[in-house]
Amino acid sequence: MNMHNILTVVLALILMVVLVNYVYFQNETRKVFAATQQVEKEMLDINAEYARLQIEKSTLVSNNRIEQVAREQLNMKMPENEQVLVIIR
Repeated sequence: MNMHNILTVVLALILMVVLVNYVYFQNETRKVFAATQQVEKEMLDINAEYARLQIEKSTLVSNNRIEQVAREQLNMKMPENEQVLVIIR
């Protein structure tokens, strides 16, 4: 083989390696992009769930809700004025 043929074969091999690497890294980039999209979707879902839980929490700890549960489930009632003792310092 002369020098020209050797150079052609070497350049062809280098070109094949570069093309295989290019295809491989394009595929890896697509995988990473898909994973990123999935994580972003999960983050949006978690934020929506957090907002829903915040609303539910504010509803459950409201004074009206606590008073309603005390009356209906625990059979509690507000004390009469005679039953209230105020301590002044």
